[in-house]
Amino acid sequence: MTFPTTIRPAVGQTLITRVSRLFNGTLGDVLSELFQNARRAGAKGIHVAVYNLPAGPALSVYDDGRGIDDPEKLLTLGDSGWKREIAEREDPAGMGVFSLAGQDVEVRSWSRSAGRGWAVHIPDDGWEGAMPLAIKPSAIVRGTEFQIKLSPAWEQQLPSALRQAAQYLPIPVHFEGAELPRQDFLAGASRIDEWEGCRIGVFHDGITEASHTHRINFHGVTVPCQLPSLSEVGNPHNWRVRVDIVDAPALQLVLPARKEMVENEALSRLRQAAETALYRAVALKAAHRLPYKAWARARDLGVVLPEAEIMLNAWTPNIADTSNRYQGEAVRSAPMILMTEHEPDIEQALARALGKRSALGGRLVHEERDFEGYHWYDTLARVLTCSFVMKRDGNLYRYADDAALPEDFASGPVEALTAEIILRPGGSAPSEPAVHCLAADMLVCDNAAWSLDEATILFDGGADVQPSDLADLMHASLFCYSDDHGSDSWDTQSFDFEREARNLANQLLLGEDEALEAQLRNAVFEHVQWLIPAGRSLTLSADGKSISLALAKAA
Repeated sequence: MTFPTTIRPAVGQTLITRVSRLFNGTLGDVLSELFQNARRAGAKGIHVAVYNLPAGPALSVYDDGRGIDDPEKLLTLGDSGWKREIAEREDPAGMGVFSLAGQDVEVRSWSRSAGRGWAVHIPDDGWEGAMPLAIKPSAIVRGTEFQIKLSPAWEQQLPSALRQAAQYLPIPVHFEGAELPRQDFLAGASRIDEWEGCRIGVFHDGITEASHTHRINFHGVTVPCQLPSLSEVGNPHNWRVRVDIVDAPALQLVLPARKEMVENEALSRLRQAAETALYRAVALKAAHRLPYKAWARARDLGVVLPEAEIMLNAWTPNIADTSNRYQGEAVRSAPMILMTEHEPDIEQALARALGKRSALGGRLVHEERDFEGYHWYDTLARVLTCSFVMKRDGNLYRYADDAALPEDFASGPVEALTAEIILRPGGSAPSEPAVHCLAADMLVCDNAAWSLDEATILFDGGADVQPSDLADLMHASLFCYSDDHGSDSWDTQSFDFEREARNLANQLLLGEDEALEAQLRNAVFEHVQWLIPAGRSLTLSADGKSISLALAKAA
């Protein structure tokens, strides 16, 4: 075999035999391609109708454009036959009509150069070039008509497919005597920027678009495309863009189906222009809450924004039963202290130690890592660590997220309990952290077990600790709903945990006898007292073997 010295790209002749596989063959594809051809031909309108012919129903798509001058161009794959101006602006590839491949089609069109109309019938098996197709005279005097044998499936899909194909088309489409509704692809945009033959619409709303959402409109053909978006911290309203292509030859659709954009340099520049448009829209607002990285990106694109609004949420202690931290009220002006996140048992006990005092010299707020980099945020005071120090039998012990108690450390009173907070002062100049010690009255150590059986429950033996308060702290620090198969409802699980926590708190604080009496009172209250009629009283006497009841009138 002799190798050639040069080669060049070419199209194999057998491609035409596979033409029916270039498109999905959906009614939506067909309407979209025919509408685009009509628009390029200068049509002022498109008329769609269904005819009941002897051979069965047929779909007619007629446009009043220039018509097809050369019948041979109709079925020449890859040769669009469009004038140079259209070819350069829109890149028609001479493939759109082949969306009809495999369908039985009658085409009628006007030829300007010949000064007469012509028609051709393409049977369903006539698209692969195996048979010549006769050109016949036609009485048509303007434009082009495609008459397609209509299958039952297409007939059912027709109304919805027409509405979709006509929705963003720049020329009207009429069906059954009425014009189909159309709208601007950028309707509802808060701002529209013009860029190199494109209209970039900026939307500010609560819509989060999926990756397959159609974001680009090419004269009525909408396609999905990854385009930039912005989210502000704590704001449900997102910033997003849509693009309406008016005259941008460098932006191209992937052939033949035209259902996605070609990833080229022009599309990259469009994405940057869209990103810039987003930041320009944000710049028109009185304030924003963009993350610092987004703010810095705007600066790199030449859009100068003020720093994000000074606002953080008041700190509220986390609870064991949720992975979602509750946010407190907005704090804007008071001296703020960033609170580093800790485990729920640490935060719950700390909240009790802090009470309503401003012992640290400012308002505790939740940290917001997205704001790191802003000057106002980086200069705030910050809680670096929080731990609890307790004294028992003259010895000191420490409990923190990374410091556990000895395994034999029993629940019960301690001689002293202190919350130890290491605070980094605020300000531009670095300064040494300060240690703040606050008296605490109780602490529930979960010991990484999240259960009452394995937790260590501590309280200051000299403090006035109430069983109800200690039970509430256990619930907030330890209770976590289980959704395992067979587990009961959240209400039932929570109620059972509260009951166990009350019993344990009573035992630790009141002693076994008083705890037992409290447990019996709770049992009577929950299960018996509601049965006693109004105006009556119940006297109960019981031991381990028998029960006696006496129901009498209330004194």
